[in-house]
Amino acid sequence: MFKIRSIALAAVATLALAGAWAPAGSAVPLNTKNWVGTPNGLVGVQQTVTVRAPRLAGEVVTITFTNPQTQPNSGQAAVDSAGFASLPWTPTLPGTWTITANGGGLSIDPATIVVSAMPTVTTLFMPGEVEQNRSTSILAQVKALSGILAPSGTISVTNQFGAQVASGTLQPTATQGLSSVSMNWTPAPGSFVFTATYTPNSTAFNASTSPSQTPYIGNAQPISLSLPPVMYVGVPARVSGIINPQFLTAQGGSVAFFLQTQGVTTYPMGGTLPIANGVGTTTWTPSQAGVQTVGVDYSTVGSVYSGLDTQVVNVQPAPTPDVVTVTPSGSPAWGPGAVGALTAGSSVELTPSSTSGNPVTFDLTGPCAMEAGTLTVLGPGQCVVTASSIGNGGSLSASQSSYVIQVQAAPRKKKR
Repeated sequence: MFKIRSIALAAVATLALAGAWAPAGSAVPLNTKNWVGTPNGLVGVQQTVTVRAPRLAGEVVTITFTNPQTQPNSGQAAVDSAGFASLPWTPTLPGTWTITANGGGLSIDPATIVVSAMPTVTTLFMPGEVEQNRSTSILAQVKALSGILAPSGTISVTNQFGAQVASGTLQPTATQGLSSVSMNWTPAPGSFVFTATYTPNSTAFNASTSPSQTPYIGNAQPISLSLPPVMYVGVPARVSGIINPQFLTAQGGSVAFFLQTQGVTTYPMGGTLPIANGVGTTTWTPSQAGVQTVGVDYSTVGSVYSGLDTQVVNVQPAPTPDVVTVTPSGSPAWGPGAVGALTAGSSVELTPSSTSGNPVTFDLTGPCAMEAGTLTVLGPGQCVVTASSIGNGGSLSASQSSYVIQVQAAPRKKKR
């Protein structure tokens, strides 16, 4: 009938089936003639709002979204011959949203849902070896774990004593959902551990702190590698060579990255690459776990200057799928695949969760719809509920699990 993509949050309870289902007392089923339905949501992730208004078939309804933090906004959708209209919607703020629909003077029950802020991951890139008392460039990136919106706000880089050594304001990049900021940092003599903390400038995103970096602070060298603090098999990683300004020439130069594993040198990052603004950058997708050596060769035009740097890394195994669990109220959690049958018009409240603790996305296909955390089956057929996790941006990857409900027609009422 239609497909719905959205998010369900964890503070709900449900009813499930073990042979037969009974409606959950706390559920808010979509069992009136005219209603608005959509699940709970996540900032930046598109979901579908469904309106049922059979009397308005062939007409247009106006759907309005209201949140206390912003002005209401609205869109329009045509009602099909079966009495349904749908409108894609991407929430931009967290909190409680009220969604109403109007058309033809008809009374349509509104929906009230909760939208969650988007989780983020922060990564700090620093050269592995830097010259003391000479300004160098460092980079921080903040990535939204899902959705189309890029995080906004500020970055603060601090050492293990809590002293701030650099700060900056994030800017969106060409990569969807990714923001970055380049900052200048002058290394003081000594041994330090640095982290970058992301502070959002709105409630749309969650704050996050990077894994630590521990660069060696010493004497001048022509080039130094800049790598993420943690890398995983199968996950693309940014690899850079930062050239010391005193080893740059107006004619420019190039870099070549290489990998040494068990004494064998290979070039999985590509061949010779140009430098720009004193930095050469490529992307490396590790193919095996364990201790390896990443290296970079640098040479200017005419070989006026040249240099080499290596850094030992311990690549982690590929991220494992984030485990998704969907539990109906009062019953055990579902296992993937067929989960039983419901009679058209019945409802069940679902509690989704994930190992990462991050929100779970629901896709619905077939004769079913949701308001907040309550699933209602609308007519005979097969309802497929797909629960998807966004992972944690590190050791847990995005994953999904599907559940199939057979929807049976409601029994006909006997004539007296």
